[in-house]
Amino acid sequence: MNYSLIIDLQNVNFDSLTRYIFGKNLSNIESINKIYSWSEFQVVERSFNYGIRSNSQTIKLIGLQFYLNYETYFNAYIDDLDFDMLSSPHQVLVNGEYYVINRQKVKYDTGVSLRYKNIFTFQGIQEENNILFLGSYIENDTKYILENLKNFDNVIFKNHPAVNIKSFGKFNKNITISNDNIYKLFENAKVVITTGSGTAVEAVAVGISVIIIASQNNLTANPLIEYGQGKIWDIVFDMNEIDAIYKKLMDYRVKNKGEIIKIANWYKDNFFIEPTEENIIKAFDL
Repeated sequence: MNYSLIIDLQNVNFDSLTRYIFGKNLSNIESINKIYSWSEFQVVERSFNYGIRSNSQTIKLIGLQFYLNYETYFNAYIDDLDFDMLSSPHQVLVNGEYYVINRQKVKYDTGVSLRYKNIFTFQGIQEENNILFLGSYIENDTKYILENLKNFDNVIFKNHPAVNIKSFGKFNKNITISNDNIYKLFENAKVVITTGSGTAVEAVAVGISVIIIASQNNLTANPLIEYGQGKIWDIVFDMNEIDAIYKKLMDYRVKNKGEIIKIANWYKDNFFIEPTEENIIKAFDL
């Protein structure tokens, strides 16, 4: 065990150390009694929390998880053991009811969806014409899907902002590249294809069908849950299956419009909280 600790020393980085020092310095400011801090609960945030809590008994730390989480993002889930080790906030505010976890020491509560106000202002799908493909930050996953969309018409491709689109070379004639706002593209989408973007939840919440393409080389980060699978969304593990999955979802849309609306509203109600003035005041205890 001591050997493992020594080996781990090489992974200590400057950012986490400076965040600890920052937290420690803030803890010495007597006028501070509450801190709201973005929380993906990675090392830099754990260090910051420890800097505060190991040096102050009066400051309350509130971690903000105003984003769409994934079951595979194990680091984001805060346990009572983390609280005992002084590396957690006292309270965690999440993006929707679904993310509230029952803990004994760390209090989970709903916050407000500051990043997702368009969910609540979207006017609905105008015409279901296009297949919207959202690129991943993992280049190989995007390339894999692009190579297997040759049989589909009216494909709109929106690249991930962190990826250089030139790395994909020449696009097939059936694919149009777009830089439009995602909600503008939603207006004419009948299905969204992605490898596991949080936008998949946004699409389902406004009533658009979604196909998740499982990663070929990595753990698939799927933000959707079993509810609605096979009806408004589904996952493809082999691109040979995509035609059948696509046809199944499109057929279900046509025959079960009421159920599609019901599932969409369930996702909206459980994964998001509208950023109204009232909800913002409540979340930040203003």
